[in-house]
Amino acid sequence: MSSPTSTELLATATAGRQRKAWSASLPKPTAILMVIPLVILVLLFVIYPLVKLTVDAITQGDGGFSNFAAVFASGAIRNSMVNTMIMSVIVTILCLVIGGVLAWILATPQRAWVKALVWAAILLPFWMGVIVKTYAWSVLLAKNGVINSFLISLGVIDQPLALLYTPFAVILGMTYTMLPYAVLAMYPTISGFNRELINSARILGSSRTGAMVKIWLPNVMPGLVAAAAIVFAISIGFYITPVLLGGAQVPFMASVIGDDIFSFFNYPRAAASSVVLLVIALVVLFAALRSVGAKALKGGLGG
Repeated sequence: MSSPTSTELLATATAGRQRKAWSASLPKPTAILMVIPLVILVLLFVIYPLVKLTVDAITQGDGGFSNFAAVFASGAIRNSMVNTMIMSVIVTILCLVIGGVLAWILATPQRAWVKALVWAAILLPFWMGVIVKTYAWSVLLAKNGVINSFLISLGVIDQPLALLYTPFAVILGMTYTMLPYAVLAMYPTISGFNRELINSARILGSSRTGAMVKIWLPNVMPGLVAAAAIVFAISIGFYITPVLLGGAQVPFMASVIGDDIFSFFNYPRAAASSVVLLVIALVVLFAALRSVGAKALKGGLGG
């Protein structure tokens, strides 16, 4: 029997390497085993608390839907709910406008230092804690803070402005916190848009504004809807920023829920208020899915 040639040995080794080549696809049992810990964590720390909260809102206290009736019968809670919705909508609009401009700057050709500066302005606040950012704004907006001192030194004002503990302060702090979420949600869609379409529309006689409205806006709509849904759903649950920058003058649903638990010891009504906020957030997310479709929304988020 003749010994194998070098060509045959090389072919055998190559075939062995090909059979053992790495694949991104995992066997189904292995994939299930890897997912089980995540499923357990979600069940324990997400699904179970939400289910228990809903059950408590219905069963505790007088039971039934009396706790929800108490929520809507309270003038303080209704006022905080309206305040929360209005200010969250304002924050969402501001984040879409400012975030859209920043995402467009990042997605279009710019000098390297411009993009680096914009990315730093977006990511540095994103990495900072909410308490740190909120206290920073309280220092800036105080009567003896940096902003008032600067305006007085320029002679623009004679007396310090009441900037802190106002709706303006809360909206400013929330917008600053939520802006990175909006930019990161819109950036994949805006960066993937073919800008030559706008140039083609201009050549065919369209104005720049018309081209942006008729061509750019429909193409980036999934990213805008995703950003709006994320910003609004998170904004309605803000607690620290309204308390530190708004105080008692700007009540939010989260602060009222905190008062019900720790001051009035009315847990059933607090649970019902929390479920109302949860339902509002879920309705907004469901509306976002219905408006652009799950596939388009996933694409808008870079999925």
